[in-house]
Amino acid sequence: MFEETFYSCPVGLAHVSVDGSFIRVNKPLCDFLGYSDEQLTKLTFQELTAPDYLDEDLNYIESLLKGDINSYTLEKRYLRRDGQQVWARLTVSLVKDGRGNPSYFISVVEDIDEKKRIQSELFQADALFSKIVSAFSDRTFIWVATPDLKKLHYVNDGYANIFGRNEYELYCNTIGFIDHVHEDDKARVLKVFSQRPLQNWDIQYRIYDAKGDVKYLHDRGSLIYDDREMQSLILGTADDITREKTQQQALMSAVTKLEHLSKTDSLTGLANRREIFSQLSDEISRMSRGQQSSTLIYIDLNKFKEINDKYGHKIGDKALVEFSKQMGALLRDSDRFGRIGGDEFVVLLYGTNETETAAFFDRIENNKFEVNVDNNQVVPIKFSVGWVQWNEGINTVQEWLDRADEAMYEKKKRGQVIAARNSEWNKAM
Repeated sequence: MFEETFYSCPVGLAHVSVDGSFIRVNKPLCDFLGYSDEQLTKLTFQELTAPDYLDEDLNYIESLLKGDINSYTLEKRYLRRDGQQVWARLTVSLVKDGRGNPSYFISVVEDIDEKKRIQSELFQADALFSKIVSAFSDRTFIWVATPDLKKLHYVNDGYANIFGRNEYELYCNTIGFIDHVHEDDKARVLKVFSQRPLQNWDIQYRIYDAKGDVKYLHDRGSLIYDDREMQSLILGTADDITREKTQQQALMSAVTKLEHLSKTDSLTGLANRREIFSQLSDEISRMSRGQQSSTLIYIDLNKFKEINDKYGHKIGDKALVEFSKQMGALLRDSDRFGRIGGDEFVVLLYGTNETETAAFFDRIENNKFEVNVDNNQVVPIKFSVGWVQWNEGINTVQEWLDRADEAMYEKKKRGQVIAARNSEWNKAM
């Protein structure tokens, strides 16, 4: 019965002499080591033990023979016949004869090679994961907690690097980082983490670090389930996107500035020709829908070239700027004002009737347009105007502008010059 048990055992069994020779072996052990029964019984365990483990095995054997221990268990590598090293769990006990002298060893050899391979792969994966997490620690805060957020299992160095605070506070309160969220974002973040059961999340918010500086985080969380489809863990990752946000804001600011510059006359700050044409086009579309008509005024500065020739272009530019400021101060918020050429301007009086248009001209006639040449000399700025109220016969911006321009030149020919004080002008020139 005992012999049948020996040979039928599903794990490797051997009787080994005191000197290490195999006396009897079963088939599982032969299969594990790749030898036949006859081949294996001609070998010793010393020959089949990987060199790195032989000394430890022999030390245990010595302790058994001295009676210091009754048995031992050791995980070690064996040398297979094909040259490969394989893992086994070895358990050894000593059998003595009737006089108490050592007779032989009973060795149980359990194949754990697959288990060790998986353990090694898991260890390597864990080491790789640790390296990956460490590599992201400069800008990513990673944490793992129970689904109820009552216990924190793991937090990387990202918390200290981003928040500038000790991770211990999270072990005391898993979502303690919310205490450092910007006040304008805190309610939104609290709402996410107050859900029960907690759901996956993807949010952006601001935090204050230990120095009081504001940082932007992109925070994402995932629920991890076990083999029974039960929530087992919460994984949170928060990336520091402060640099990206700063660059994005700078880009948006630059785009806004460029957009403004593309619409603005660089000297006067008024709408440029392209922008005023766009505004007038929108206005025609509005009025074509039956809304109240507006009036377009074309303005041309008189004898402006003479100012440039006598006082220089610097004073000429100053005159254009002063005229723009003074005229702009007389307009309503709803009106539009733009420079379409060197000394040519247009004003759109939004939704005006004849009475309101007349009131505008009263304002400009009562206003003194002038530019200071120096502390002792002031030069008046004279200009001519022409205006046309929109009607259904005007289909395009250019047509409307041309009609106002023609009206201005017609009035200019008749000497109808606004803000002209001929005596003062003649003295100045």
